[in-house]
Amino acid sequence: MGLNVKHIGVENMSKNKILVIDDEADIVDTVAFMLRSRGYDVITACDGGEGLTKIMLEQPDLVLLDIVMPVMDGFEVCHKLKRDKDAKKIPVIMFTARGDNEAVIKAKQFGADDYIVKPFNLPTLVNKINRLITKQSS
Repeated sequence: MGLNVKHIGVENMSKNKILVIDDEADIVDTVAFMLRSRGYDVITACDGGEGLTKIMLEQPDLVLLDIVMPVMDGFEVCHKLKRDKDAKKIPVIMFTARGDNEAVIKAKQFGADDYIVKPFNLPTLVNKINRLITKQSS
């Protein structure tokens, strides 16, 4: 019993690319695994500076962005992204342990398209991702 190699990946020809930016390796690995298992192409960055570089190089369909990170926090990354004429259309979901109203309001002020608090519910995250990617492509 062998693998049908010719069939593997055929349904993934039009995968949406998601960039996960978070400084906690365990979270990045877990989220990347869960999203890949649902057919997404996932790239990662471990801080805001690396994240901005990957946004410009990779042109992801969506960014999952932590707030508290070294080099550059998520608010600053989101602000820079949304001020760039080429990248501002990329949806951003702030992805953080901070569930306070102040953080949510600040994320919206800096241009975030949505917000999810860790720990999160995977179906909720996937629904938010799909909604924003569908909205962007229409």
